[in-house]
Amino acid sequence: MFSLVASKRQERSFRRTWEFFCRKYGWGNDPYAIDGIRYVLLRGGRMPWLRRRTVGTIEFVPYRPGNPRSTVEGPYKHPFSAEPEIRDDPYRIWEIDKLCIAEAYQRQGHFGTFLEIFYDHAERFAPRCYVALVERRLYRMLRIVFGLAVEQRGPAMQGPTSALIPVLFDIGRIMQNKAEVARLLGEAKRRTADTAAGKPRARRTPIDKRV
Repeated sequence: MFSLVASKRQERSFRRTWEFFCRKYGWGNDPYAIDGIRYVLLRGGRMPWLRRRTVGTIEFVPYRPGNPRSTVEGPYKHPFSAEPEIRDDPYRIWEIDKLCIAEAYQRQGHFGTFLEIFYDHAERFAPRCYVALVERRLYRMLRIVFGLAVEQRGPAMQGPTSALIPVLFDIGRIMQNKAEVARLLGEAKRRTADTAAGKPRARRTPIDKRV
């Protein structure tokens, strides 16, 4: 399950979770965009009265050519403005930032919930493409879920503990294919249902329990 960040408590939970991963992997923490749209990925408690836990985050930021605060473009980043998809329609592009999911939940169906988040954001804002610098393992998972709609554009950028991949995600093409959207959403829901049914869980990474 997921939630659009709409309260101060959710904002605090988002920041704690993301900043934990920044410290763990030595990632730089870009400023929180004023016009950013943020979501938290949640794991529900086993009992109705147990508090939900934040196990992942993602932020969408409107792309603006020449933006000095861009999370994906600038010195030591990728020149996305040179990509033809960006040149043709720069004001329907969104940057993806602060994408993370606790390691213990990456192979348990929770990553499929990001598909539902992308769908929710795409329905609200009708983006043509997403651009991002994505940690290598998360890039592989995006490729598994979305296939050729997720493309690496340029060489990997090696960081202190992991590499970042410059990615262009053609969400517009996916949204035009209603049958494919229905298939992907159905698969995401099945994965979530399998997880809720109690399949064995891996060793946990510390996560934020205060949502």
